[in-house]
Amino acid sequence: RTLESIEKEVLERLRSAYRFSWNLPYTREVLASCSHLMVCSDRDVYPNFTQDIDLSSDVGGRVVTTLLRLARRVYREYQRALWDADELEDLNTKEEEMVEKVTKVFEARRRRVGREEALAKAEKKMVELRGNQFADEDTIEAAADRLEELRYDLNEAKGIEAVIASEIEAPDARESSFHMYGDVGVLLVDTRWNRVSADGTQTMSQPLISNDQMLKFESMIENNNSPRALIVCTEFPLVEMDRKETLNVRCGGEHNLTDFHSVNSSFALNGTLQKKLLDMIFDWKKRERYRQVLLMSGGLCHGLDTVIKVRNTEWAIQQLTTGPLTDRPQEVRCQRTGSVLDGYYEYEHDALSHQRNYGEALIFAKYGEPSTINAQLVGQYFARVGCICGPVIGKVTDDSAVILVEVDNEAPITCLVCDCLSGVILRSTKLLAARRPHAFVFDGLEADRHYTVRFDGFVNPDDRMGSFTTRRRDGDSGEGFSLNLVFLSGERGNVAGGGMSSLTEEKKMEDSAPSSVWTILGDASQHPWSGMDAVIHLGGQVDINSACAAAVVLLARAEREEEGSHAEKMLLAEALDHLREAYRTSWSLPGTREALARGSHLMLRGALDFGSLLLGRRGEHSVTISGKAKRRLRSLVQQVYREYQRQLWDPEGIADAPMLGCSRTEDEGDGNNGEWHFHQWGTVGVFCMDVKETKLWKSRSGGNESDMPLISDEQWRCFSDAISVENLTNLIICCEVPFVSDSIGDARYKATDAQHSHLVEHWPYHGSELLRLLNGLFDWRQSRGGTAEVTLICGGISVGVDSLLKHASSGSEIRQIITGPAAAEPDSDLWAERTGVLDSSISYEHGPVTLVHNCVLAKFSSSPGGEGAVNAQADILTVADFSSTVESVDGGLKRRPGHLAQLHKDKERKKSDVTLISSGGSEEEVEEQRFALNLILLEKVLARDDIQKGLQAVFSRLHAGDSKSFDNPIDFSRIANKVLTRYYYSSPAALRDVAIPPNLYILETVAKMWEEGTIGLVEKERPVSGKKKTKEELQEEWDAKKGGGKKYNVPLALMGKEQFTRFVQEAFKNALVVRMNVLLQGRSEKMKM
Repeated sequence: RTLESIEKEVLERLRSAYRFSWNLPYTREVLASCSHLMVCSDRDVYPNFTQDIDLSSDVGGRVVTTLLRLARRVYREYQRALWDADELEDLNTKEEEMVEKVTKVFEARRRRVGREEALAKAEKKMVELRGNQFADEDTIEAAADRLEELRYDLNEAKGIEAVIASEIEAPDARESSFHMYGDVGVLLVDTRWNRVSADGTQTMSQPLISNDQMLKFESMIENNNSPRALIVCTEFPLVEMDRKETLNVRCGGEHNLTDFHSVNSSFALNGTLQKKLLDMIFDWKKRERYRQVLLMSGGLCHGLDTVIKVRNTEWAIQQLTTGPLTDRPQEVRCQRTGSVLDGYYEYEHDALSHQRNYGEALIFAKYGEPSTINAQLVGQYFARVGCICGPVIGKVTDDSAVILVEVDNEAPITCLVCDCLSGVILRSTKLLAARRPHAFVFDGLEADRHYTVRFDGFVNPDDRMGSFTTRRRDGDSGEGFSLNLVFLSGERGNVAGGGMSSLTEEKKMEDSAPSSVWTILGDASQHPWSGMDAVIHLGGQVDINSACAAAVVLLARAEREEEGSHAEKMLLAEALDHLREAYRTSWSLPGTREALARGSHLMLRGALDFGSLLLGRRGEHSVTISGKAKRRLRSLVQQVYREYQRQLWDPEGIADAPMLGCSRTEDEGDGNNGEWHFHQWGTVGVFCMDVKETKLWKSRSGGNESDMPLISDEQWRCFSDAISVENLTNLIICCEVPFVSDSIGDARYKATDAQHSHLVEHWPYHGSELLRLLNGLFDWRQSRGGTAEVTLICGGISVGVDSLLKHASSGSEIRQIITGPAAAEPDSDLWAERTGVLDSSISYEHGPVTLVHNCVLAKFSSSPGGEGAVNAQADILTVADFSSTVESVDGGLKRRPGHLAQLHKDKERKKSDVTLISSGGSEEEVEEQRFALNLILLEKVLARDDIQKGLQAVFSRLHAGDSKSFDNPIDFSRIANKVLTRYYYSSPAALRDVAIPPNLYILETVAKMWEEGTIGLVEKERPVSGKKKTKEELQEEWDAKKGGGKKYNVPLALMGKEQFTRFVQEAFKNALVVRMNVLLQGRSEKMKM
């Protein structure tokens, strides 16, 4: 193959890179839609191609020079052609001529080298002849003549080489360019090709910008048609940090990111040129008062909005550093403020971290008026985007979680889920529609791990954090099966027979009264491994009555508009937003929002989720409504239910097929309006029934609605499928209303009274269906050998009742638990007979009535190893009982993995123990080395002045003087976690590089170790009191300890700034220990598989 054919193939390979990049989705459309100018970057050819020693002619020879020459040719064909297409042919012609001359130079050089070698051999031979006493003079004289000839030939070859080489062009200075748009000038500054000669040879000694270029720049911007506004574009920012900081941060120091050559193209390491450019630009600006300048650059993979000022003056220029547009953003490592060139120029950066971005500028330049440039960085996340609902944690399994959130404007939002043990952060970024809930779904999570949830993209993300714990896989670590479920009803105001609900309007209570169920639930569920696997809401999570009344007015107006018109669509959209607002309001109340953001929540729909208007009940919101408006309202109410509640377990677009025992959506079939669902954890199954579908969707026109069945045929089929699961031994059936409150006859009689008309929606009124259900359940128990357990859990009557249903012929029993209210006002009694019969074989007996706020806690467990039957226990708990159960240290719900304690253990090591493993070494040795190096870096970073000041600011927000806030590790970690997490995500990149995000588990564990004396200066354990102490009592105890001659840590409530900083260091260090042990444990388990 000839050299020419090889060069053609290389050119095609290089061109294919442009074809691929410029034809990517969206890239092609953008490039084809507006004007484009480009500045060459090293990545358009090869990283640091002007300085890389492997691309020098001394190493790569003619191969690399030819490659660089061809790369520049392709650059010109694609990028320079955008503004200089006319000269491309001339440039290519000159390049071909230059190639011929370069070829002659190489040939001349080869002749010259050959003659140098011949001359060296001749000189060596002459030395040998003169040292030989037997050599005659004729031989020596002939050798001398030969030497003269060779010297003449060598000089001739050198001369020819020099002449040919002199004909090769000097480095082309025309890759920079200047463009005028009216009175706006755009100067594109090239800092790459001046260091590559015309034949492709590196010329490292050349400056980034030649003197010829600088002179051209001055003549371009200062002429008869001088611009009034100037945009100067460079590959790297003209001002980022000074030379010393660049050498420390970029080329060594604590990060040791890269070598000197790879950053030698930055202006900080080319101070003379940096001064020339800044002086030229400022001088141009000072000559006329109307002139404005904007500096634009990239190259850092993060955004900077910088103001550059002349020291002790008002002269300033804005500089925007943009990017990346598609690459992964990097950390901002430069200081916020500083100076360059011996302090003559000062700068102040405003960083845009962790976001892809671009720059935009609105320029106004008109003769006779001052010019203005309004420039800004446009980040990946939009400004002033608010979160209006969420996060709400939906279904959580051993390897997945659903997280619901809603924002007020269309915006890209990132959900970050962080494993509190390994520190691994999973990210998911979605473009969320405005004012519509969206579910983030995370798969591939680790089992039995606690995760924290955080968002990027809207304001105040620290106030919208959440957490959850994945379930332990059954049988893992030899531990037995365990499941705890909380059931709530009556979370809102009372509506007769409605299944009360939502999370608002708690009953007003005296200050001395215990907290509500929601308060306890919110506090307890934030604990890592809290033990509450799911909270199941038994209907009516919002009171949608007011929203329906407002929506009906809009729907009535929509009826008068032409069908399909824009006006009709706008009215329907406004009505839909009213219904969504009911959810936003209810789920964003203080206390409610925090509780929903933690743990796992599943919901079944109830009466309040529809409203009295759709259910045909008369009340304060009763209005006249047409049939069309009612059908539309019904459809919209169902839509918002599916958007907010169903998405918690069935995110849109996730389920490829209907799930076992669950209703289908409208997209999956005609007339699928039911909302029942089934969930299984090991041998435990929960079926959530829907008793409103037939009333609202299947009632016959003109017929009696009370004669309609409660349960559709499709729901019966799904229920049958669910209970047919082979390993199901514990079944819970949930409903918003009681299964058995009255006897069938009593319910029929009482429903004739208007005050009890709601009973037509209860099970006893539909006796045949109730008996079908109960007889089927008794038969199911018998089919499983009588060992299977069935529990009915329901709400709807604002009291708590534990009832027992008995089957006479089989002797089987089924327990029914009526729960509620969780927050609404309790009723005064159970208005039903305490005993009764449903038919000849089934009787019931109601137990004592609970007339205070309550909930149901169902616990399932088996012996270690998972062998034997699963024991089930379900109880009605008052607020006080619930609080003591979930908060109890011994015998409570918390079930932290048994191996956690081992993860906090670390062997003693000295700094001298850290040795680099050059090659080989086990995974354990490599991981321990990484850990040791991170510890050293962490100590250095925490010792920095800016980090110390930041931690002191965190300490000031802890309210450390109030001992009632935290006199124990749990309370302390709750407060410290919030303020420390907020600081961490805004801290310098150096800290986030080496430290794992703080979390409640690590802080609580380290706080306990601090109190117990296993870290710090403690030599002996200090007893931890179970009751709260005043600050004076703690101070007395502390003084007594100090007087004993022993060393103790300062109590948490008495910490000062120094002690708190030391505590934070211990927390970050302990997190690294846990991370190392988790990784080693994971690798060990993989080796066993």
